[in-house]
Amino acid sequence: MSRSDVYRELSKKVLMENSTILPRIWRMLCSELEADIVNALPASAGELAEKFGMPEEEMQVILNGLFRRGVVIDAAKNGVTLYRMPKHVVQLHDWTISWEGISEELLELWREFEEKDYPGLLELVTMIKMPSFMRVVPIGETVSTKNQVLAHEDALKLLESSSTIAITDCVCRKLMKRCDKPLGVCLQLNRAAEFAIKRGTGRRIGIDEAIAVLKRSRDAGLVHLTENTAARTNVLCNCCTCCCEMLRFASDVKTKGVLAPSRYLASVDADACTMCAFCEDVCPMGAIRADSGDCAVVEAETCIGCGLCAHECPAGAIGLVETRPADFIPA
Repeated sequence: MSRSDVYRELSKKVLMENSTILPRIWRMLCSELEADIVNALPASAGELAEKFGMPEEEMQVILNGLFRRGVVIDAAKNGVTLYRMPKHVVQLHDWTISWEGISEELLELWREFEEKDYPGLLELVTMIKMPSFMRVVPIGETVSTKNQVLAHEDALKLLESSSTIAITDCVCRKLMKRCDKPLGVCLQLNRAAEFAIKRGTGRRIGIDEAIAVLKRSRDAGLVHLTENTAARTNVLCNCCTCCCEMLRFASDVKTKGVLAPSRYLASVDADACTMCAFCEDVCPMGAIRADSGDCAVVEAETCIGCGLCAHECPAGAIGLVETRPADFIPA
């Protein structure tokens, strides 16, 4: 395999075979030898050392460097540490941008990728109706009937059930730099938290500090996102519409499939609504209007059920009501 082919092969493995920018990103992340090693994963350090004809200690040094850069992740299996590469481009994006040693040149390549190549993947996800990468987690206290909120869609319960919690900088705002929203509010959970702590890109925190992060994020108008699965999750992001690799594409009909809404929809109590328009100002999707009539109006097709409008409503006139079944969230 030629040198250019191995970087394209790595791009193919993270679902971006036709990208012209991602091979350049891989080239900045990995030397030619390192690219061959990554392309040979999953494997242990011993297996790789034998394959490439070098001492295991030397191979371990290479793997440690790739780990710090976010190019590989490790996991123990039957007493042996195995390494694998990111499963898809979103993992590669997040892991490498969180690397403290990343250069401005590499960040600029990632910005170019997000603007030119990434939307094409999201258009495909939307067109063929693939399961969304992420979904919205509603602000629990804004749901009209609390007992309808499932454990895997309640931010507090996600935190309480996590074995480990770490706080990291939001890689999207670190990359795009389009707003002054809080940066250190990305919550890594379970395996992802252990990964961030080990790499030095995250700090272990307790439940009380994590809850404070949620409150600070809500007050800043950020939306909770997590993996689109009912299984144990590894992240609880707090996202803005100008930088987020998911949320900022969710309002475009061509790319909206990247993000699933919550199972809830904002509902306005006409008798309580004072038409103050706080809800209109805070809605990240522009899904609510308070510019005519007797009460604010919600556009159901656009609302993602985040609960920010209900959280901010001074009259308490808005709540979230269940509109989708429990199996809307993939198992």
